[in-house]
Amino acid sequence: MPAKELDLVLFGATGFTGRQTLMHLARHVPPGFKWAIAGRNRAKLEALLPLCADAAVTPEVRRADSTDLKSVDKLVAATRVIIQLAGPYGLAGESFVAAAAANGTHYVDLTGEIGWVAQMISRHSEAAKASKAKLIPVCGFEALPFDLSALLIATRLKAATGARAQSVELINSFTGPLAFRPRDVLSGGTMASIIAMLEDGAGASLNDPAALVEDPHLADRIRQFGRYDFRARYSADVDAWLAPTVPAPFVNPTVVYRTMSALAGSKNSPFASDCRYSEALSTRGMAPFAIGQRVVAETLARGFTAMAKSVDRNGTVDQLGRTAIKQLMEWFGPKPGQGPSEKFLQQSGYTIHMKAVADSGVAAIGQAVARGHAGYRSTAMLIAEAGLLLAGGGADGCAALPRRYGFLTPASAFGAGSVPAWARAGLVFAFRP
Repeated sequence: MPAKELDLVLFGATGFTGRQTLMHLARHVPPGFKWAIAGRNRAKLEALLPLCADAAVTPEVRRADSTDLKSVDKLVAATRVIIQLAGPYGLAGESFVAAAAANGTHYVDLTGEIGWVAQMISRHSEAAKASKAKLIPVCGFEALPFDLSALLIATRLKAATGARAQSVELINSFTGPLAFRPRDVLSGGTMASIIAMLEDGAGASLNDPAALVEDPHLADRIRQFGRYDFRARYSADVDAWLAPTVPAPFVNPTVVYRTMSALAGSKNSPFASDCRYSEALSTRGMAPFAIGQRVVAETLARGFTAMAKSVDRNGTVDQLGRTAIKQLMEWFGPKPGQGPSEKFLQQSGYTIHMKAVADSGVAAIGQAVARGHAGYRSTAMLIAEAGLLLAGGGADGCAALPRRYGFLTPASAFGAGSVPAWARAGLVFAFRP
């Protein structure tokens, strides 16, 4: 591959999350870093440059349109890394994936459209491996902190006991002001991705935790022991009622199981061959009293259960499912132009309770604590750091990235040695002795 003109390009900088990502990049790009912001409207992009006034290097401005394949290929071929924030990805995202795979460009995005990701793997995986491109979808709040938490807590268990994890459980809690409006917790972009995923016939991933696992035998086993359970329940571990993860409980598991499959057969894998992954949402931060938390948990459980039951074997969603989706969107999704208040952006965060258990019953326990609104600020900082790591401008103290190529997960791409980068993004991991 010829030398690249740029180290990193941020595409989609003019959106809310794009601006947040741009500001984090501007704070942390090292001297001599060659980067650019790109999109359809040059004037809007140039209007963002004052946000980079204190950056070590001011970004260039480049124009590209996701529907213009030549402009996308030219943009992607010119850079080592592309951060692609313009979704829904199922509508116009493949042009970037194809260009990255063909040109040996590392790629990260914020999609939650698992059916689309599976399609991209089948179409572009071999080209990406041949060009030594690292393509890492689902690299924001979904599913980076969950994927890394699963890897780190299982690694902690293996280091302490020599045993591999038979199960990994993660429980997320939103922190900060009570979310009396659940929409304050979520990103409108993620909601749009869920709708697009269901409307394009890729809804089968709602019922398939192994949707991204390429080994058919392992995928069949995961579908047996890793079946989704969206029921509400009480957890003594966190003293709270648990609901299915929002905004979508069928995204993170597919990524974590792909990580497990990528490590399967390796003597260094911290996961047992039939390790079961589960996750849930603590509703403590979504209602002020226990009865209210239980109501929220049971409402979410009914909605997601109805959604999953409405999907047939071909991934088509029936009218009942569409009604359930509409209700969930009205309850959770911000309307166009709406979003969290500045108070929520500044004061919100989340904590992931981590637990890995060996076959003997011995467990490792830890927490991942993040600052910043999950769907906007934390997501933006995480994907910015992912891009900087891939471009060689990551935080001090990070280990060399694993030598893997093709379609990767956050955990398989960055590994346990990337922890300092996520600390700079406000995500800190801690473990009990």
